[in-house]
Amino acid sequence: MKKIVILIIPGLLIGLGNLFAQNSMQKDSSMNNRMNGDSMPAAKNSMRSDNMMSSKNNMNHGDSMTMNNGMHNDSLMATPNKMSQENMMTGDNKMMDNKMMDSKKMDNKMMDDRMTNSKMTDNKMTDSKSKMMNADVSNWPEAAAMAVEEITAKYGKPDGITADELFWLKKGVWKKICISKMESTHNFPIAHTDMMQTTISYNVPEDKMDDLGKFDGSVTFDRTQGTMSARCDKEANNFLALNLAHDIITNKKTVAQARKAYGDIIKLKMKGGNPLYMAKLTFTPKSNTADPDTNTTGLTKDQVTKAITQNSKK
Repeated sequence: MKKIVILIIPGLLIGLGNLFAQNSMQKDSSMNNRMNGDSMPAAKNSMRSDNMMSSKNNMNHGDSMTMNNGMHNDSLMATPNKMSQENMMTGDNKMMDNKMMDSKKMDNKMMDDRMTNSKMTDNKMTDSKSKMMNADVSNWPEAAAMAVEEITAKYGKPDGITADELFWLKKGVWKKICISKMESTHNFPIAHTDMMQTTISYNVPEDKMDDLGKFDGSVTFDRTQGTMSARCDKEANNFLALNLAHDIITNKKTVAQARKAYGDIIKLKMKGGNPLYMAKLTFTPKSNTADPDTNTTGLTKDQVTKAITQNSKK
């Protein structure tokens, strides 16, 4: 009996152990099923949530794309306008540049024309002056040509020319020197021709004017301008005539004495002498010698001018 009990007890223990093991496995399986059941809804919910989020993201992405497309379209629309404006601005700038270039070209052309005209004018003046300075006197009478040579050698080329005259201004003591192609026959104090007139500033007194006329017909004066001139064939002879005229005016010589002195001094010069009266002026010409005289009518210049204008209309 004891052997049987001993054999049964282990079997029972093994059976009980298997039973407990099965129950434990069932419980674990049940718990796993419960857990799986709970996780599936959670997974489903998670999937739903993810899908919703994805859909929402897709919608946002779509909106973003739409917005981007809108911005892209706006950019595309703005770009042609911008390009058009830039082209218009570029065209305006080009037109302005072209106008400025054309204006600059016109200014340059005007400046060139002015310079050319100025140069032509200068050339004409130079040519005229050159012709003036190099006047051809080859067809002039010999005495006149010699007079031109003498004055040119001493004072340089003339300051002006006409068809028949050359003149120098403010040379040496002279206010003016004029040499004419047309000669005048003059026999005092010896036969010669007059063509060189030299002028100085000099106020000839009224009471000496007749005496000067008696002394030498080639000594003249202009009371209004305040000048006195001598006309002979050489500068030395003009010095002599004016020095003797001054002696008459200052009462150093009478007209007769002056005429005799003229001939004597010329003879001395011809003999090789060097008389002072033929070398220079023995006096100093004065300035402000003009004499406007006096108004004897009582009429003003304006009254005279008005009367002339009225008479010219008749």
